[in-house]
Amino acid sequence: MFWLAEDDLSYHGLPNLLREIPLVSRAVIGRTLEDARQGLAGELFDVLVIPLGMYTEAIRAAPARAPTKVLVTVAIEDAKAVTAFAQLYAVDGYLLRRDVNADVLPAIFERLLRGEVPVPEQVVSHIISTGEPGAARAGAYGIARLTEREHTVLGLLLNGLSNHQIARSMNISIHGVKRHVSNLLVKFNCTNRTEVALMAARLGITPAE
Repeated sequence: MFWLAEDDLSYHGLPNLLREIPLVSRAVIGRTLEDARQGLAGELFDVLVIPLGMYTEAIRAAPARAPTKVLVTVAIEDAKAVTAFAQLYAVDGYLLRRDVNADVLPAIFERLLRGEVPVPEQVVSHIISTGEPGAARAGAYGIARLTEREHTVLGLLLNGLSNHQIARSMNISIHGVKRHVSNLLVKFNCTNRTEVALMAARLGITPAE
């Protein structure tokens, strides 16, 4: 794991914290964009954790050797920025800065490595309350166009299931799942699964039972 710390307090505290988490076998902590350039250019990491405001510059350091998963750290007040950010970048999840502790991180890392997309409930709620009416109307139009199978895939996606897990749950091929997910992206006018999940939450769609 490579973690780009956003302040000196995090930089000095993260090594001890991450040693307490069994899933983390090795962690490299950076403090500056130069640390990110040097660290990511020389080694392949399974997970990259990076602050929202430093993402664009830091990710340029790892074009061909990008980490398997990218987790972006945000503050609750960043929620509006997350909406715009998700339209430009397909990351693998979001982590609230206040959740950077030994009680919360293990579950988030487990979800991330299972292929789920962690999005903090507080961030989703903020996005719902400040969402643009035009986007909501577009999403509502998308719901009206969904097939029964697409509704089912959407519900399982909201539960955080990966494409392979959805395929097993519905007893269909992985290619069939990818086709349904692609249709969801088109009908909701989204570019990735995270955007679809946020749009569905904004419209009050609940996960599958």
